[in-house]
Amino acid sequence: MSTIKSSDEHLTLNADGSSKDIKFQANGVEKASISSSGAFTSTTIDATKLTGALPAISGAALTGVGVAGITSSADGTAIKIDSSERVAIGNTDAGNYYSSADNLVVYDATDHVGMTIASGGSDKINSIYFADGTSGTSEYEGSIEYHHSTNTMLIGTNHATVLSIDSTGAVTMPKQPAFLVNARQSAPNIAVNANTTAQFTEEVFDVNADYNTSTYTFTAPVTGKYQLNCSLLWINWDASANYYYLKIVTSNRTYYELFNGGERSSDVTYAYGHIHVLADMDANDTAYVELYQNSGAQQTNYENQSVFGGFLAC
Repeated sequence: MSTIKSSDEHLTLNADGSSKDIKFQANGVEKASISSSGAFTSTTIDATKLTGALPAISGAALTGVGVAGITSSADGTAIKIDSSERVAIGNTDAGNYYSSADNLVVYDATDHVGMTIASGGSDKINSIYFADGTSGTSEYEGSIEYHHSTNTMLIGTNHATVLSIDSTGAVTMPKQPAFLVNARQSAPNIAVNANTTAQFTEEVFDVNADYNTSTYTFTAPVTGKYQLNCSLLWINWDASANYYYLKIVTSNRTYYELFNGGERSSDVTYAYGHIHVLADMDANDTAYVELYQNSGAQQTNYENQSVFGGFLAC
């Protein structure tokens, strides 16, 4: 037997018996019901009529409930929160795109692009990864990581660290273009009244592999300002020569250092020449060292202690 009871300003509706529901109708049409288990359902809820704070809703109670921007009534789940309180936004695959340590993943499985924020691991790494357009669980185009164990901040692109800031504030850029090469020891004497390319063939280092030891040429990988330096140890400087040029030749312009060959009364066995420039270079521009002797005898060479180097300054 069902009862309606009112006491102390409370109204009690009771549906006696097992599996009995309390139903609310308007014009003979059911609008809402309360099941014997206490579940409340409604065909229509006017959100404009709701006031005050809503109680916490979790689990199956959200099934079939649509909220603007967060819905399970569409073809896919827009936002997923799992039992570990990890959040996936954008695609149902997002929660599995990286690892179980990820706290937040925004991901588009069609184009394989998005972002993930992770925290965890033995190093207690906080990281943000930016996915690229390639499928796979480890693919990313860029990343920002903070390593708690070393207090180091890392920034990466194309799966490699390109900038590192350590706990002292020191900044290193392991991919920054830079090179240093020594001259060829057995190079022939330079020509007279003609340009001669200096043969720097022994690499000390070549970050990013931009120097060619066969053509003795550095090629700028990106547009920027490059600091270029050459220290040349001349051998058998001819006193009868009018002058010598030590040059750094780039695609945009040539930089000169002039030496007076006749400034001494006799030949000089060893003499150092230096040239330093901050050169503007476009991507794929080249730079190399060139020597020139005006007049005199063809007897001048350069020692393998001669060096040519440079780096991307800005």
